[in-house]
Amino acid sequence: MENSVKSEKVFGFFKSFSFFLFFAMAVEIDGRKIASEIFDKVRREVIKFKEKGHKIKLSIIAIGEDKEMELYIRNKRKYAQYCGIDIEEIYLPQDLSEQDFISKIKELNQSDSTGFIVQLPLPNHIRKEVIDFISPLKDVDCLTSENLGKVIKDHNSARFIPCACKAMLDIFELYKVEVKGKRAVVVGSSDLVGKPCAAVLINMGATVSVCHKATSREGLEEIVKFSDIVVSAVGAPGIIEGKWIKPGAVVIDIGTRVVNGKVLGDVNMMKLKREHQSSLLFREELE
Repeated sequence: MENSVKSEKVFGFFKSFSFFLFFAMAVEIDGRKIASEIFDKVRREVIKFKEKGHKIKLSIIAIGEDKEMELYIRNKRKYAQYCGIDIEEIYLPQDLSEQDFISKIKELNQSDSTGFIVQLPLPNHIRKEVIDFISPLKDVDCLTSENLGKVIKDHNSARFIPCACKAMLDIFELYKVEVKGKRAVVVGSSDLVGKPCAAVLINMGATVSVCHKATSREGLEEIVKFSDIVVSAVGAPGIIEGKWIKPGAVVIDIGTRVVNGKVLGDVNMMKLKREHQSSLLFREELE
């Protein structure tokens, strides 16, 4: 458990920057260059960590097969290996029983992994409540009730911050985005992205709306049009129209969906660029 606590900083760096950034103006920011610099920083942190005699290992549990899931795992593997983080991939059958899944989680709680991830989504027959069997000290995705609750209460003192939230916070810092007093909308209400991002924005002083599957398209359009900050994490290509975005708004597109072998986001980026040359657009890009 000691190594789990000491590895939090390194895992925080590693998980935060699977996002590449774009500036929707005349000149695009080289997001890959920025990400490369961050991964180099993580790599140096890992070297220092190991020089002190500590082990750092990330385990990933995946149940069944899913194209988006495979995409995320491939990127985790790629960047973990580059940064010098040992990685273990555990693939389990789609028909795995809930009890066997819990047993595997308990096994990893006692393993040499310093942190592990249950790759979502889970099969329908496995309740999401079983996530709470993960040790909070190894829950680097911040999905357990304890860790998520700490983020909602005060993300600044939380043990872990979900990777999407951490990326959002770093984007705000890097581009000096003023959040306090702004209107923000989070599209999507998942435990991994939507809920924690909304909570963090509230903690930062934004007035926050959350849209989800029960929100009508008309309602979504109305809320987005008045928002200074738009965070979308649905995985529904083009659900956010470029013409909805107000000039000068900050748009963070976290949603991904593989369609005909191509990774698409929630925001129609080309339409957004044509409509508003003054908006900031941050788009997650997975290879």
